[in-house]
Amino acid sequence: MGISKTVFLMFFLLGSLLSFSKLNFSKPADTKKTGKSCIHCHTKYGSKDLTDAGKCYKDKGSLEGCK
Repeated sequence: MGISKTVFLMFFLLGSLLSFSKLNFSKPADTKKTGKSCIHCHTKYGSKDLTDAGKCYKDKGSLEGCK
């Protein structure tokens, strides 16, 4: 493999890794801690937009008292 093909492959793999890592905004520990699915706090799967419960959880670190 030539150097240009190697560099291209490295950038392609790095770009793929970065784009897929942005799909998961919530942390698995949060879903384990709360017992709720991602869309309980996010408006849709893979979205950064939070529901009212998600905003409350972000502020308090707990869903206790959140609607």
